Order: sequence, then C-alpha cells, then structure tokens
Amino acid sequence: MLSFPQFSSPEEKYKYDESLKVLQEDNRVTLPADTEEVFAEEQNFDQAWVWLLLGVVTLGVFVSLVMAGQWGLIMLLAGAVLVSSMTLMASFKLYTKIDSEGVHYHANPFQWKNKTIRWDEIDQIYVRKYSPLLEYGGWGIRYGRSGWAYIAKGNQGIQMVLKNGKKILLGTQQGEEVTRLLEHRSLTV
Repeated sequence: MLSFPQFSSPEEKYKYDESLKVLQEDNRVTLPADTEEVFAEEQNFDQAWVWLLLGVVTLGVFVSLVMAGQWGLIMLLAGAVLVSSMTLMASFKLYTKIDSEGVHYHANPFQWKNKTIRWDEIDQIYVRKYSPLLEYGGWGIRYGRSGWAYIAKGNQGIQMVLKNGKKILLGTQQGEEVTRLLEHRSLTV
C-alpha cells in the first residue's frame, strides 16, 4: 500500500530534499546518444580475380594492337580507356553506417553525398545471401529483378524493403555483426 509523507507545515512540504541529488548506481540507465554510431563499414572493390581478368584483357588488347601495327593514336586511346577504367574501379568504395537515425550509405565516386533511409521508412530489414551475377548482373551500383543493389564484393547483404515497396541491398562483409545489431529492432525479419 502506498503511503504519503506527512508534513507539519506548508513550508516543509515544498522544502528541497538533498537526498534526491545522490545518484544510485543500481538504478542508472545508459541511453545512447542520438548520433551514436552503431555500425560502420567501408568496403573496397578489391577482388583479386577481377584485377587479374582486367590485366589479362589489357595485355590482350595491347598485344593485338602491336601485332596489327597500330602504334599511334589508337594505342594511346586504348591505353587511356583501360587506365581510366582501372582507376574508376580502384576508387570505388561502399560506406555503410547504421545508427539511431537509420541506415546511411554512400558509393564513392558515383554518389556525391550520403543517402539516408530513416527507420520509419523501412518495412523490413535483414541480412541475406545473394548472387551478384544472377540477381543484379554484377558488382557496383546495380538494378536487377530484386531492386537496387550497392555491391563491392561478396555475397552477403543488408536487404531493406521500404514501406513504399522499393528494395535496396547493401553488400556487407560483416553479416553476423549486422544480424546481431538488427535483432534489437522490431523491423527484423
């Protein structure tokens, strides 16, 4: 049964109680900051087999041009295209961050700023295995039968189904960590 304190005078009723300032360690709750970063990942497009294949193609193009006697402008143009392609692939980075605001991602150098999907926009979110070639036609920023995908490497991704019906997959190399993190969200499937 609840009991209320008895006061002898109205002044005593409104007197400040110093014991309220004392923190009790057992009753303290730690709340995350609104901007606290929960998960962050940076992936490079650094698959050895892709670089090996690109090297073989580059060598084949140059050998073909040399054997055909094409030394001048065509050789220079072919070299410029291949070097530009390799530089673009080497600069591709996928940044993913999950925090209290939502899921943020950025695919450098194709996106100039972060994209954010707020938690209230997401209907479902979970980690799944996928096939980059069969579902999306390869790596990079892709659109396929399963929606948009941002893939640097691997076959695990953070699948999001938005409330508006759009699907977005962000490749990840840390699927288990993301799964553990998402277990605490009510949106996890």
